[in-house]
Amino acid sequence: MCVREYRIVYGVYMDCRETRKNIYRFIEDKLEGKELQSFMKHISQCEECKEELAIEYLVTEGLQHLEKESTFDLQSQLEKKMEGARKKIALRKRVVCFMYAMETLAILAVLLMAVLVIVK
Repeated sequence: MCVREYRIVYGVYMDCRETRKNIYRFIEDKLEGKELQSFMKHISQCEECKEELAIEYLVTEGLQHLEKESTFDLQSQLEKKMEGARKKIALRKRVVCFMYAMETLAILAVLLMAVLVIVK
């Protein structure tokens, strides 16, 4: 999918520069909605940015774990974090789809009421 098609489908496109700027926001769970979706899409397609995310996550979280002197498996923690982000995106898509369905039903109900009033 080219950049133009991606923008049409998802509304937001993150290039490598934008993705790298948002790595810390992802690590701190501060990305939401389309921004998170674009970030995850880019990370899934760009090995360089995925590697950069892994490095930044290992450094950031590794230092915190070293300070606490606890055992840790940062690679699996990063995978869990990414899986959680994918689930969050999927849930958002379902909610948006449900909202569109409700709006459609509301419009149909109004149209039906208008037809009934006209026919009466």
